[in-house]
This record gives sequence, structure tokens and C-alpha cells, in this order.
Amino acid sequence: MDWNSKSTELWGDQADRWNKQEHIWEKGPRAEMLDFFFETIDGTLHPKVLDMGCGPGVSTSLMNLQGYQALGIDQSEGMVRYAKERDVEAYVMTDNVIPFKDNHFDGVFACTSLEWTDEPHQLIKEIERILKPGGTFVAVTLGPYARPRQSAYGRLYGEKVIHNMMMPWELRHLLEEHGFSVNEMRGAYAGKHMPNSNIIDLLDDNWIAKSALSFLWAFAAVTT
Repeated sequence: MDWNSKSTELWGDQADRWNKQEHIWEKGPRAEMLDFFFETIDGTLHPKVLDMGCGPGVSTSLMNLQGYQALGIDQSEGMVRYAKERDVEAYVMTDNVIPFKDNHFDGVFACTSLEWTDEPHQLIKEIERILKPGGTFVAVTLGPYARPRQSAYGRLYGEKVIHNMMMPWELRHLLEEHGFSVNEMRGAYAGKHMPNSNIIDLLDDNWIAKSALSFLWAFAAVTT
């Protein structure tokens, strides 16, 4: 199975649907993750940032409105076409190669995009390459209860799937093994599994247990 081709085909088929879901960046877990990105990288300094897996460009457009010099990349030509219709500078990415020169960006935002490649470590190497020294990478992965993880269930029956079951603790290890230092973490909680806030507070000293209750979990990591 050609993982990247199948993943590109899947997201190409989803482009029209995702283009109609601007609201997910206005309220809810993804909006919270974008706010975390804004808190981590100061937009008043007009940093140059990359929205990796930008989809139809809604998040990238919001970055630009906040003062960032933001552009996006996505594996789906349909997604990139919609992003350009929003006046977002966007490019198609192929074969886990980010089409920019070394030390090009101040920050990178990747919200649930690392899961859709067969080799996430290759993308993390690429992100480290394009970031300036001291640049910030906000990486967001799905929590165990997030519905998209169901698409990987078939692997237990030997089916060829294109969703990488990367848990939050695995993503942190990957970041650290590729020269990143994790400075801050943030979880977003939603749906029927949303825990009581008191439970979350009790888990402050155990981030892995805390992340296991999340819908999305984010790391703010800096190149060293």
C-alpha cells in the first residue's frame, strides 16, 4: 500500500466537507489549540509561521488576522485550492517533504496532521530543518477518545490503514529525540468523555494520565 497516496486521496475526498466547517476554529478543541499557539508565539512581532496540514486554510487565515505572516501546506490539492480562495498562501506537500529552505520559519503549527503519514519522524526532521534556531513547534495530536482514532481500528484485523496511532507520550518522545525541548503542554477536552474540571486539576502532576482524558493534546517545543 502506498500510504501517502491513500492519505492524499482520503483528504482530497474530504476537502468539500472540511471547507464548510469554519466553526471548529471558532469554538471547541481546535479553537483552544489555536489559542495555545497564539499564546506561545507572539503575533505582535509578525513572525513567519507555517500551518502544516492547513486544510482549507481557515486556521491559517486566522493566524494572518492576528498579525502573523502565515502560510499553509497540505497534501490535498483540493484543500490547498480552498485555502487560496481564502487569500491564504498555500502549497501542496508531497512525500513528507516540506517545500521550504532551511531556517525559514519562526514557528510551525501542526494540528492533528502528523498522524496521517507512515513516518511521522520524517516530518519532524523536516520541521526541525525549516525552523530557525530557537523556533517553536506547536504539535497537536489526538487523545485516545477522539473519534478519528476509530479509523485505525481495522489494523487489529490486519487491514491496511492510513491513520498512525501516535499517542501523546509517543509524540513527546519523538520531539525530544529530534532535538526539541518541550516547554509547555495543553489539553482540550470535549464530548461525552469530557472529565470534571476537578479531576483534571488533580492530575496536574501526571501529564500522561491527563492527556489520556483529552480530545486533543498539544506540545509547545523549541529547537535546541
